[in-house]
Amino acid sequence: MKSRYMLVTYFKRPNGKWDEITEFKNSISNRHIQESKVILDFKQKKCVKNGLNPEATFDDMLEMYKRLLGDKLKPYLD
Repeated sequence: MKSRYMLVTYFKRPNGKWDEITEFKNSISNRHIQESKVILDFKQKKCVKNGLNPEATFDDMLEMYKRLLGDKLKPYLD
């Protein structure tokens, strides 16, 4: 079953570098909304939250993550 939401969270490591955590969920909670930097709703094709680039559309963000994640994203889009 395909997940409805893609959640992306960034964490700064002690060495100053950033880690990206990408999760796919069927529902989201207030905690997800607070902690995630980006939330994409695949069903309604909209950005629920976009803290990276507020002017970017759902399609813009999806294309960016397709480039970044490549084939790892395909199962969630088919």
